[in-house]
Amino acid sequence: MGVTVSKLQVFVPADLGQKNPLFSVGEIRIDVSWLSLLKGKRRWDRLEVNQLDVNVAIETVREIIAMPTENSSKSVVLQGQPDQDERYHSNPEGQSADEKTEQSPLVPSDVPSKVDRPNVIPMPIENFEGEIIVSNAKVRIFSERVSGLSLTLDQIEGEIPLWGSTRKGEISCGEISLSEEISEVGLTIPVMWEDRSLAVMEHSLKVFGLNLELSAAVKLAAGVPVGLHVSLPDQPVDLSSVFREQKSPFSVSNLTSKNRLQGYLLAPSTFKGSSITNFENVMINDPRDEGGMRFNRGVASFVATAAGVVAKDVRAIGEEDAILINGFATA
Repeated sequence: MGVTVSKLQVFVPADLGQKNPLFSVGEIRIDVSWLSLLKGKRRWDRLEVNQLDVNVAIETVREIIAMPTENSSKSVVLQGQPDQDERYHSNPEGQSADEKTEQSPLVPSDVPSKVDRPNVIPMPIENFEGEIIVSNAKVRIFSERVSGLSLTLDQIEGEIPLWGSTRKGEISCGEISLSEEISEVGLTIPVMWEDRSLAVMEHSLKVFGLNLELSAAVKLAAGVPVGLHVSLPDQPVDLSSVFREQKSPFSVSNLTSKNRLQGYLLAPSTFKGSSITNFENVMINDPRDEGGMRFNRGVASFVATAAGVVAKDVRAIGEEDAILINGFATA
């Protein structure tokens, strides 16, 4: 026996003074785990999410992230009572040093391969297992300030394991579109449930002509820590296949990049990220006169928090042209 909810809408927090829906779901079906109820936990065997539609402005996301942690925590309702070792902190920044270190959101690749740990008895594996099934989902993030700027992920499907023993699943996306003019054939990303975490382990993929290596993790712990790491190994950049009938606006002979994002899902203001990119032999084409600018080398280093983005060092050096930028920007 399950529970079905149809035509669900979730709106932007009232504190932002907006009445726009954050996302909507055509239908949600929950098959409750009766075994977990007998043990005093509210969990499901199967959660089906059909026709999820996210359509949100990046400026709205920025405002949600910038909301004070104490306000955002008031709007969060935990489902079920936490275990004794899962005490909930509405503000992860207020945890003790030991708790904060233990619960810090980390991407699996950030964790050292060898760590000296005391001998402890591992937690027993739960007897029941759950899964999340996503179908016909769509996510669109756009800009209210820059007309035509948007990123759309369409035809999202997924089978995501949850709880219980180590298991594998996957998430797929049928089409990725940038500004409704540039599109890419979809991709599939494998996920793994292990040790109370859902993770993507150093998965290689190609998007818009770029080779990427993706690692990510979400841990079911206090505050729900999340970590994301996207790196671009040394490679040339040629976007002619992406722009199709148009000439690529730029080309790069060598590009490397490392990008990180981490924070607590239940406290969006804790999110912080960093990005550092190095490049060589960059050619920026001007379609108006077929001219352009050439740079021999350059670097772009950024740090982002809820307060804004800091350009620590952005420079491109060429024989005739040079660009030097640093400073702070906020919405």
